[in-house]
Amino acid sequence: MKNITVRNLDHVVLPVPNLDITRERFTQLGFTVAPDARHSFGSENACIFFENGTFIELLAIGHRETVEANMTKGNNFLRRDAAYRFRHGDDGFSCVVFGEPDPKKVRKQFKKAGYETGKIVVVKRPGVKVHIAFIIDPRAPDCSFFMCERPDGPPKFADEMTKHENGALRISRVTMHEHLPEDFQYYIQTASEQREVRSHSFGMDMTLPNATLTTLNDDGMRANYGVKNLPEERGLRAMAFDVEVQSLENTKKTLVKNKVDSKMIGKRLVVKPSTGQGAVLAFVEA
Repeated sequence: MKNITVRNLDHVVLPVPNLDITRERFTQLGFTVAPDARHSFGSENACIFFENGTFIELLAIGHRETVEANMTKGNNFLRRDAAYRFRHGDDGFSCVVFGEPDPKKVRKQFKKAGYETGKIVVVKRPGVKVHIAFIIDPRAPDCSFFMCERPDGPPKFADEMTKHENGALRISRVTMHEHLPEDFQYYIQTASEQREVRSHSFGMDMTLPNATLTTLNDDGMRANYGVKNLPEERGLRAMAFDVEVQSLENTKKTLVKNKVDSKMIGKRLVVKPSTGQGAVLAFVEA
């Protein structure tokens, strides 16, 4: 039996209308947002970094003509983003990203397992050059997984970029939705390399070295995040993520000061999606 190494959660990708709007929103939420950066293929982002190497990528269309030119060349990063925006608008949660030392190698493994991959994409922006490889299940047009080149494990970020007014420490959980979560078990297992699954009445959990992947049914989304308007059609959708904080009480004070509505649901302090924040965001205490 081959030696299997479960992949780390690397980051989550949230499509946004533009970086000014999303920067204002996430600053209200108490996060430190890094300076804007432009990809060589025309998209642009602003990121929110955490101590353990996870981060939130807020993704906007920078130079449309450059984006469209690279889409015609087969850039799956841009194609998947464009397809998501076409179906759901400019606010959302489109990608879950895993750290992987060798994206080129695992791309071949994904193809052998029967998944679509497209070409290897080279992501370039100031100070960054990484290769990424997609694993695509056509049954899940609105949820993409890709592997981000991390030969040395999770990245290290400057201390000033990982200090947040709301006390945020890391992304601790990514939550997806499907009416029958088990139908996507093999897809998620192949992407994450986590074979062990904890099933429960609301769906299933898979534990990564630095976070948890959860897939919930309708009842699970309502009970854990208070989401009432759920997709009627089938297909895996990334819908929420949990951010671990030092103190929920202090986080709540930050949200109140900045006039952000939130609600306690169980042990989660939940903030509904808003313009510039296309996912349900839940704060949990360390």
